[in-house]
Amino acid sequence: MRGVEMVLTAVLLCGLGVLLGYTEADLVLAGGGLADDNADVYGTIVDLAGGPGVANIGIITTASADPLDSATFYQDLFINTYGAASATWIAVTETSGNADTQEIYDLVMAQSGLFFGGGDQARIMTAWRRPNGSASLGMSAIIALEAGGGVVAGSSAGAACQGNGPMLEGGLSYQALRYGAYAGGYNPDYPDDLCYDELGGLGLLPGYIVDTHFSERGREGRLMKLLLDTEFSGRGLGVDENSAVHIDSNGTAKVLGTAGGVLVVDVSSVEMLDGDYSHFNNATVSYYSEGDVFSTKNDEYVMAEWKSDLTGNEYSQYAPTSSNIFSSPDANHREYGVFRLMSTLLWDSKELSSVHDTYEKNPSFVVTLNKGDGGAYGGYSTSTAVWTISYHRMTVDVNYL
Repeated sequence: MRGVEMVLTAVLLCGLGVLLGYTEADLVLAGGGLADDNADVYGTIVDLAGGPGVANIGIITTASADPLDSATFYQDLFINTYGAASATWIAVTETSGNADTQEIYDLVMAQSGLFFGGGDQARIMTAWRRPNGSASLGMSAIIALEAGGGVVAGSSAGAACQGNGPMLEGGLSYQALRYGAYAGGYNPDYPDDLCYDELGGLGLLPGYIVDTHFSERGREGRLMKLLLDTEFSGRGLGVDENSAVHIDSNGTAKVLGTAGGVLVVDVSSVEMLDGDYSHFNNATVSYYSEGDVFSTKNDEYVMAEWKSDLTGNEYSQYAPTSSNIFSSPDANHREYGVFRLMSTLLWDSKELSSVHDTYEKNPSFVVTLNKGDGGAYGGYSTSTAVWTISYHRMTVDVNYL
């Protein structure tokens, strides 16, 4: 996207009344590892819930192994650091059996915003969903609160449960590409396999599967594979650590925080190839970082104003390659965020593609990143002075040896 196209995109988004604006029915999804002083994220949640001195935040720590301790931490943070008028623990746990009560319904509806803490997203759905898979009274209240203008936010597991597609519960990218995806949730006998809850999450972000701790843990492969194996008709949204995305009711998303960004994965144009293991071409990924705005409903986007088109202004002649593209935890030296680094370095080079391998062998997966007809923008962050790159519509091919 260049010059005039950039302006047209801004006009289109403004025409929807959403460019950088906050409207009713908001989600704030954080990727986990959220620092206490990340005011861009926590401050946005409080602002959307009414602002300091007004916001009433319901704290939901169902995902935590120690829900009360986690709730106490967030209550202190929202009130004493970010100025919320109240931060009330909504005491629904995996074993409390009280989500389907009028008391919990009323307590949820009394809030102007909700915050879901991290842990295990399976605990959330076990507690808030009825045994037959339908919404409990409490879950219905969560949905009604968001639809009525309240903000719903979550970090890590608290964000991963917000999509309406199959809900990720675990797995590594290499195992996902080698063995595929398994319904029925986490299986302790195969802890590294890609597993999911086929009933989905809370459904507050329609058309998406949400993944967290994303770039850091090399989860790009597993999100692509889950989309492909489940034949989900929507997209994937991978959120990095100490970063978040604010999505309003019009589907306009703004990246919050400076630590990372958001990867949008689209497999609707993938060409599936024959083979014993994962073998496909043309998965499409877009990476948005600090200050970028994009649509969750189409391909419109506006990069932060301090980023400029990298075409013809690339820093390097050649792009580096990696033999650990998905940041394997089994590597002798653990690397984090390898796919993110290799993809941004490709866009900051004059190369048109770069080829990478997985750390694991038998088979070794070969991952080719292609610029294709996409584009990238870079600039020095006005808040951190760090060189930051975003890109739109890079394609990914996966083969194996």
